[in-house]
Amino acid sequence: MIKLESGAFQLQKSQGANGYVIPLGGSYVVVDPGMAMGAKAVIAELDTAGILGDVSQVLLTHGDTDHAGAAQMVAAAAGGQLWIGRADADILAGRAVPGTLVRKLLSMIMPPKLPDTVLYLGESPGFPQGMTAVPTPGHTPGHFALAWGNALFCGDAARVRGDGSLKQFSGR
Repeated sequence: MIKLESGAFQLQKSQGANGYVIPLGGSYVVVDPGMAMGAKAVIAELDTAGILGDVSQVLLTHGDTDHAGAAQMVAAAAGGQLWIGRADADILAGRAVPGTLVRKLLSMIMPPKLPDTVLYLGESPGFPQGMTAVPTPGHTPGHFALAWGNALFCGDAARVRGDGSLKQFSGR
């Protein structure tokens, strides 16, 4: 893990997405642990850092497989709770249809798995103190940005062009 200026850490072993670890007092929060194929490496990275057993929450900015594929395995290995936006949880659970052809195909080929019990960003009680979940639907209907101190973990809410300007990700 690499320590960032904000005090958070960037995971080095996550695949498909930038994953982060946020220290919250005596526990840690993992944000967007990446694809399922990288779950064992993320778990090993957390274990090597000596914090796996202190991860109390896994937070997902959205339900795309490149951000959420490893979430269930990381949460289970750590004994932590998994948080996701309700609209994205409904898509992953098959209660709603993905909004794009690519997501429909991905949901058939390699859908992220959710544990039987998930907590909903912006709804469920017990969200980590010191953090704020901000609804940012667009890229997916259940997309959230996660604010902590002076840092914002925004998933795929925006991307950066070569000239440094921001460009919105494609939606739903």
